[in-house]
Amino acid sequence: MSDDWYYADRSERIGPVSTEALKAALAKFQNAASVYVWRAGFTDWKRAGEVAELWTGAPPPPPFVQAPMAGAAYAQSAVTAYVQPNILQLWFSFMGRINRAKFWLVGLINFAIILVGAGAAYAIGTIGWVIFGLFYLALLVSGVAITVKRLHDRDKSGWWALVFILVPGVLSGIGAAVGQAASAVTGLIGLGISIWAFVELGCLAGTQGDNRFGADPLGGQRT
Repeated sequence: MSDDWYYADRSERIGPVSTEALKAALAKFQNAASVYVWRAGFTDWKRAGEVAELWTGAPPPPPFVQAPMAGAAYAQSAVTAYVQPNILQLWFSFMGRINRAKFWLVGLINFAIILVGAGAAYAIGTIGWVIFGLFYLALLVSGVAITVKRLHDRDKSGWWALVFILVPGVLSGIGAAVGQAASAVTGLIGLGISIWAFVELGCLAGTQGDNRFGADPLGGQRT
């Protein structure tokens, strides 16, 4: 089995590292048992406290188990401090998590920029459209980035963004090429995926507490 490990440190995936290097890294964490780790052969990420081979002597306490606490006090103790992203990270980074408010904020600002940019390009002419095209490509990247981070907040792989972004357009193209009847069917499927994406990304709350993609943007608090 491979000796190459990966572990999650806040919003970053670190690795590959050796077993000894991972043990040394875990020793620096206050709650090492709760750190997510992975290596070839695992079906999914595991908390370090669940992997016996990473510990010598007495096993660590189970992840997040401390003195008995109730309600919000326990939830707050179970999360790592969230590092707020800067503007570039918020708009263009594919790492970490963002909550619904930041997702809508970036999405609506990008949409407003597109509307204003298209109007300016129309007024300027050819050069305006070239400049607008460059801005539009950058905003497309931003749209994918915030989609990936919102999926991470839902504890889902960022690869789901391909389904939400590409599949409806592909289905529309297939329907247009095949015929009217097929277009109606593929259109309904594409609409269903778009509704699913809207609910998943824009409406549902993220994971409470840390997950494999990073710390909780809301600090474990949910309303």
